[in-house]
Amino acid sequence: MMKVSKVAFSFLFTIFIIALVSQGTALAKSGIKVVLYGSTLQGEHLPVMKNNTVLVPFKEIFKTLGFTVSYDSASKTISGDKSGTTIKLVINQNIAWINNTPSTLQVAPQIINGSTYVPLRFISEASGLEVKWYGKSQIVSLYSKQNLYSASNGGEFGYINAQGKNVIDYQTKFTNAYPFSEGLAIVYSSGKFAGFINQQGELVIPKGNYYDAKDFSEGLAAYRTLDTVSKYGYMDITGASVIKPQFKKANNFSEGMAAVQIGSKYGYIDSLGKIIIKAQYDSAKDFSDGVALVSINGAFYYIDKKGKTLINADYSKADSFSEGLAAVKKGSKFGFINKKGKIEIPAIYEEAHSFSEGLAAVKINGKTGYLDNKGTMIIPNQFDAAGDFYEGLAAAESGGKTGFINKKGVWVIQPTLAWAQPFSNGLSYAYSEDGEVYINQTGQIVWRINQP
Repeated sequence: MMKVSKVAFSFLFTIFIIALVSQGTALAKSGIKVVLYGSTLQGEHLPVMKNNTVLVPFKEIFKTLGFTVSYDSASKTISGDKSGTTIKLVINQNIAWINNTPSTLQVAPQIINGSTYVPLRFISEASGLEVKWYGKSQIVSLYSKQNLYSASNGGEFGYINAQGKNVIDYQTKFTNAYPFSEGLAIVYSSGKFAGFINQQGELVIPKGNYYDAKDFSEGLAAYRTLDTVSKYGYMDITGASVIKPQFKKANNFSEGMAAVQIGSKYGYIDSLGKIIIKAQYDSAKDFSDGVALVSINGAFYYIDKKGKTLINADYSKADSFSEGLAAVKKGSKFGFINKKGKIEIPAIYEEAHSFSEGLAAVKINGKTGYLDNKGTMIIPNQFDAAGDFYEGLAAAESGGKTGFINKKGVWVIQPTLAWAQPFSNGLSYAYSEDGEVYINQTGQIVWRINQP
């Protein structure tokens, strides 16, 4: 009996040692990348994952983010100070402090293989950064929460902040500049794709062999190379190709999937490039509310993420689902259906937009108003035209001029503009008597083209 116990103990001990070695190997080969402002951080120790939390060595991350670092060995307290922000964490304790305000951590700071690790998201968000985790590619992307807006001056492009101040100077090498998406923005030089810049204006993904690219979405951007101009692939946030060029057309990723054209038909892939729904459709829109609108031989269908047909939409026109409803055209009028294909709001409108922020613009008797998801008119049809609500405001037209209304239908910005885009992160790009401008939500012009 004793011999059996010794054998059993020896076997269990061996398994325990193997498990420890395997764990160490797994940590060392985790493959997790930390990307700050578009550049991959290189440190002496690799990030690790514990309980769905990415941990990193505290000295490296604090110093990289500009914090002054200190450590009290007696209390096992880690401190970081920067510009009026003080972060304190205690090894093996789930309570941390930002300027003496306590926060509960999902995973406590701890010592791993002789190094002290701290939760990356907590440290990054405490220092004012946006944090994105892309699970399939094992990448954590960190970038500023500050919103930047493309602006031109004499054909030279740069970026301003919400107050209209130049953050990235106008540069002759940028002949076009696109909005930032997930911390990176596409720029053009001499009319040709130049790559992606970060929020400091640094070219972090240079053109290289890329012919052009689309905005990042869910950590991936469709691209074409100089050698494969007729085919699209996808790159990750570091600029590395992760899905080789093979698609005739490629949409942005939405809800984990992207519509792509293979031959003459459309299907859907996941973020690893695996075909999830085979190419069989004449057209295919992005997934929204877990449902995608597709067509075959002029007939519209709504499918789920397994390709199962949920609704055979016998309509002459149909839009994607938004907030549980989809605008459809039956005969000459528009109404709204639910995900079972049932008409929720009767088809009595001349035009209908998708729902946004709880309201949908509809036109009746030549005038536009807004209804809720029960079909009740919340804002009477009184506008010549009107757009969707974004950030609490919607562009509306009256007397040939555009302004913005709130959800009570009251003018917040009087209709004096020739044209205006929806608000995005606090600003709207518009045309006024002053030319091209950015306005804030009070209607104040914060920037105008060719300003002194």
